[in-house]
Formats: sequence, structure tokens, C-alpha cells
Amino acid sequence: MTARNERPAGDPVSLDTIVATATPWGRGALAVVRLSGPDAREIARSVCPGGPRWIPRRASLRRAVQADGTLLDEVVATWMPGPRSYTGFDVVELSCHGNPVVVEALVAACIARGARPARPGEFTRQAVENGRLDLVAAESVDALIRARSLAGARLAAEAAGRIEAVTTRLRERLLDLAAELEARLDHPGEDLGTWSDEAVVAALDGIAEECRGLAASWHEGRVRIEGARVGLIGPVNAGKSSLFNGLVGQERALVSDEPGTTRDVVERAVMLDDLAVTFLDSAGERPAATALERAGQALAADLLADVELVLLVLAGHRPVGALERGLVDRLGSRPHIVVATHADVVRESAGDGTGDGAGDGAVAPIPDDEMPEDDPRRRALWVSNTTGEGIDALRAAIRAALVDRPAAAPAAVLVSHRQQGLMRSIADCCEEARTALTGLAGPAVAAEALTRALAALAELTGEDAREAVLDRMFARFCIGK
Repeated sequence: MTARNERPAGDPVSLDTIVATATPWGRGALAVVRLSGPDAREIARSVCPGGPRWIPRRASLRRAVQADGTLLDEVVATWMPGPRSYTGFDVVELSCHGNPVVVEALVAACIARGARPARPGEFTRQAVENGRLDLVAAESVDALIRARSLAGARLAAEAAGRIEAVTTRLRERLLDLAAELEARLDHPGEDLGTWSDEAVVAALDGIAEECRGLAASWHEGRVRIEGARVGLIGPVNAGKSSLFNGLVGQERALVSDEPGTTRDVVERAVMLDDLAVTFLDSAGERPAATALERAGQALAADLLADVELVLLVLAGHRPVGALERGLVDRLGSRPHIVVATHADVVRESAGDGTGDGAGDGAVAPIPDDEMPEDDPRRRALWVSNTTGEGIDALRAAIRAALVDRPAAAPAAVLVSHRQQGLMRSIADCCEEARTALTGLAGPAVAAEALTRALAALAELTGEDAREAVLDRMFARFCIGK
């Protein structure tokens, strides 16, 4: 092992040299095989014997051979010495032709010379364990790879720096408060002339509120990075499938006057401005459904349990009954938008086909105050699947419901469920400390709560990450990253 790859005694990082394909599987012009570890350069030299001198960070054309010396491919090799590499170890990247047969053979040639197949996320884990990245930066890398839109990629790329700034500030505030409480324990009854009780409580409240806001930001982070799922439900023949086709811009769902046409869940991914959204059209609801329709409705109920937003589609030109009101009750507090269809038909029947608002969905064809109090179409968004009226307004409303930020938006957006859980833990600890200070428990219990808050913050960045936490986190990564 070269001196630049040496590590302190007792350090748990694996010293294996690992190998994997760093590009997606399949045929293409190029593929990249990545080696990382103490023996990466020696293994690459054995796979690519001869050729020009290996110069750090300079690409060179070489001939890769199999274990028996048979020519495999001409590759472009780049050696990045540790510790100034992505992983902190020596890294060699071999760019070969993008034939899966060649790629597999090149990986096998590296394994035959002593490399081990990399586990999911192991290259980035090496970077974390070698101090090249903290856990937040590693999760930002994963989010950047998974992002389904440019906006999501941009958010992921900025996340590490923004979250680092927030955690640094939180750590300083928590340390100041912890020092104050420790001083009170060491000098009971003395006026230290630093923080008043009211100032300590206000600071704890401020940190808890900020951490709650950061925890809530994970919803926006997940939607922007992974995309959102929006499900359409409603009675049969309410125009639900026609609306689905209008939203996705294609005829994906079968449309017919015959009730119960949609019996399976139909889904389609589209872009709403800079947001990736998958719409799901489900089987329509009716009391006298056939066995096949009931099966489709059950399947829809399972799938719609996982959506971020529900569109309840009701026919605007028919009276509502117990079925429609039951659907509203079933939604409860779940995020949803009520959509009333056939706006053009209602306008024509009211003799208002050219009235103000016709064509943009901004004004309902029936004013809310002219509908019964229990009519779920009050405050609905009205659309016409025939004329396209209101479709753009509905798209804007969907996007706003999914990602519109509150006025007091947090300074950073979280990019993992792990980060959300730890931010909630920090908030809980601060609230526990506040309760202790304002109650009978006193500063000793409050100081212990702040110690746990600081431990959660250290776990967030990876300063105190347990092995099980790392195992779970990196298992989500792709192989080769």
C-alpha cells in the first residue's frame, strides 16, 4: 500500500480495492469502469500493461488485456492518486466501448487481478470514511443522481452547502446554550450575567421552530427530486379519464360513454414546468359495480394511498349525491383538489357561453353561493375536457399544491428521510430542555437534552455516525457510485 493511502491504526475503513461499472447498464458509445483502493493503480497497470507512463490526472490510451493476455479493448485510462480523489484512495477510471460484454470482461479482468466487486454506494462510502465527504454531501450526491428534473438536480447540487451552513449555525447556538446550562450547574445560585431565563427559553423555542421547518422541507425536497404522484378519483362517467388525457397531453386512458371503462390503474409521467409528475387514473366509483370494476377500485385504493395529491373529479352538469359526498369524506384531511368537469355544458345551459371567465377557468359557471352548502363543487376548479377551459389553471394549482413554499421558508431543503428524522429529534430535545427549565426538572435535565440534540446534529453530518446508519444509507445508492 502506498503512503498516500495509509490510514491511522484502528480505523474501520475497508482497505479492499473495489471495482464496478460507473455508467448505466446497456449498449452505448462509452462505458466507464472504476477502481478505487490502495491497489487501484497496480491492478490497472496489470490490466493495461505497457503503454505510456502513468501521470496523475492525465488520460492515456492503453490496451486492456484479459488474464491470459488476450486483447480485450483499447481504453482511455485516468489515474487520480489519493488522497486528492473522490474516494480518498487511488482511483483509476477505464473508459471502454459501451458493449456490456466488453464491460463485464473488463470488470472480470480487474477482479482476477485482486479487486473486489463494489457494493452499492461503496465508492461514496469510501469518500465519507476517508473524510472527503460528510453524510449530508453524500446524500446530496445520491439525490443528484436520482433527480427527475433539472430543478431537482439543482436543488440537490445546492443542498450540501445550504445544509452545512444551517447545521454550523445550529451547532454554535446549541453549544452556547449548553455552555450556559453547564455554567449554571457549576455555579448554582450565582448571577453569571450572561443569559436570562427568558433568553434561554426564547433561544430554545427558536431552534425548535427552525428544526421543525427544516424537517417539513423534506416534502418539497422529495417531490422536487423524486417527482410527485397525483391520483384521479371520482364517480364513473364524470370525465375523469378525459381529464387524465388532457393533463398528460396524450390519449392514455380509454374514454367511453359506457360506465366503468377504466378498470385498471393507468399512469403517465409528465413535466409540469420544472416538476416531474406521474398522474394515475383509477377505476370510477359506482354502487352497482361489477366484480371486475370492484377489483379495479380496490387496486386504485391501494395505489392512491401513496400519492402526494388527489384530484377528486366530479361531473359539473349532474347533481351530486351520497356517492360524491362519500368520496369527499373518504379523503378527509388528505391533500386534494376538487375538479368539476363539463364547464362548457354548464355555461351553455345557463346561457353564459361567452361570459367573463369562460375559457380560463377563473370564474365558475355556477357561483358558489348558488350551490348548496354541502355541495363538494363549492370552491372547485372548473374545467372542460372538450374546450380545454381550465386545464392550464388546474396544472398551475397542482404544482402549487405540491411545492409552493411558505412565506417563512427554511434556509435549506432537506434531501433525505434520515435528515428529516434527525431534525425532528433536535426539535424534540430543545422542547424537552425548555420544559425542564420552565418546570421543576431544572438545568441538569435541560443540559442532558441539549447533549442529545448535539449528538443528533453530529449524526446528521456523520461526525458520530454508527456503522448501522452507514449500512442503511449507502444500501440505497447505485453500484458504481
